This record gives sequence, C-alpha cells and structure tokens, in this order.
Amino acid sequence: MCQPKKQGGLGIQNLNLKNKCPLSKWLFKLCNVEVIWQELLRNKYRKTKMLCQVIKKLGDSHFWLSLMSVKDQFLNLGCFNLQAGTQIRFWEDIWLGNQPLKSQYQSPYNIVLKRYATVAEMFSSRPLNISSRRSLIGDKLTDWYNLVARLLNVDLQEGRDTFRLVPSC
Repeated sequence: MCQPKKQGGLGIQNLNLKNKCPLSKWLFKLCNVEVIWQELLRNKYRKTKMLCQVIKKLGDSHFWLSLMSVKDQFLNLGCFNLQAGTQIRFWEDIWLGNQPLKSQYQSPYNIVLKRYATVAEMFSSRPLNISSRRSLIGDKLTDWYNLVARLLNVDLQEGRDTFRLVPSC
C-alpha cells in the first residue's frame, strides 16, 4: 500500500516512519543541546537518570511516551563522543569502536555485575571499578586484558557527553 503508484502501490505515505523522524530530532536535541525546554523535560522525566535509563510511566505525557517509543531505535543509529562519561553506559552504548562493548567483549560482559554502569562510574577508581560473578579465566581473562589495553588510552574530561548520528562510529 505504501509503494508509489508507479510501482503498483496505492501511494499511501507511511505515517509511522514520518513520525519517527521528528521524534528522533527531538531526542538528538535532548542529548546535545542545553536550552530551557530540555531542562524542563530532564527535570520532569529524567531527573538524574540517563536518557537510556528512563522508562515509560503511567501519567507521562503523550509527547514523552512517543519519544520513549523511538528511543532505543534512535540510540542504535549513532554513538557518543566521550567527555565526562556521565551520560554513557559503559557496556551498552557505542562509545569505543563501532559496537557496544557488550558485543565486542561478550565473555566478560556475561559475568559482570554492573551491566548498566556509566563510563564515569567504571573509571571512578583504579583499577577499574568492574566486579564479576565469578573469576575471569581462559578466554574471559584474555578478553578482559584486551579491553583494559584499549581503555588505557581513554581519558575522561570536563564537559558534556554528546551523541552523534552516523552509520558507523
């Protein structure tokens, strides 16, 4: 039905897709711009949580519920530029490489206790603030050493983490 008439369809526009585009733009601005409307949304819905941690609640506005319905798909379309690390989930978000660390280092991820910790929380102490359910041995230990070697070059800085939309980070 949504195919153009020249291709045998009815030419009906996909309104669901057309709605996701402006909602994604709102999410992008919510992640990257500091103006009064973002502050109002943060104070009402996010409080101290990161955008990825916020879930739908009874009583949320229709606008906020619409934003939450496209949030996960939006976050998979880009990656974060690391500054302070307070808005980036260490394992779940794309910030080091082209995939989340949970995909790059599946063995350690499967046994860590704090899967949703931020980058700032992980770097809050040396050695890294990572605890697991069992000992790292064999391939898990090798993966862990490879991850630690990559993290040696990461420095947290003052500033706000930003999100960028790119096909590959």
